Amino acid sequence: AQGICPTLDLVIPKDASGKLTQPTTLVRDAHAQGLILHPYTMRNENTFLPAEYRRGTDPNAYGDAFGAFQPYFDTGIDRVFTDNPDTALLAPEHFVNG
Repeated sequence: AQGICPTLDLVIPKDASGKLTQPTTLVRDAHAQGLILHPYTMRNENTFLPAEYRRGTDPNAYGDAFGAFQPYFDTGIDRVFTDNPDTALLAPEHFVNG
């Protein structure tokens, strides 16, 4: 195997309220074994975002996807599966340029 594709919750679990908790060691452990890691599935809609990145009450509205992507990229993931490739492509530039 060259890589693994875990769910997002295996990288950073959520608590009972849907907020992110501390990252697991999965990314570090995978990289130590020479594996790339690309979790699934990052999406823009509130219903799929951690609670702290949701905006408003409409579950289908877009929340703060850039904000939600940041903690996962901070863990060192290599790639992502997403239903919103435009957001995934722009996210790294957003992090650099704010």
